Amino acid sequence: MSDTPTGGAAAPDASNVDTDIEILKGDIARLTDTVSTLLSDSATAARAAAQQGVDRATAAAENARDYAEKKADDLSAAVEQNPLTSVLIALGLGYIIGVLGRSRH
Repeated sequence: MSDTPTGGAAAPDASNVDTDIEILKGDIARLTDTVSTLLSDSATAARAAAQQGVDRATAAAENARDYAEKKADDLSAAVEQNPLTSVLIALGLGYIIGVLGRSRH
């Protein structure tokens, strides 16, 4: 009688199975390293993108603050240059707001 199974193929040698298992273990280790590297790279990219967003928001807030300060300074200078006109405008606006406020009651 022969050592071949009924399918006609030779039974796998135990040393071949051990070799295949070692190769498979190495492949799994490399795959694990690759996945770990990809996850690390993704986390680094996400942190960089978040920092860019924070930097842009900070710059926009600073620009808005600078713009508001400049406009406040311009208004202050206009009031200093034309105090009578400024007082008359303020009185007119106050009167209009007062009339509008009374007409609602």
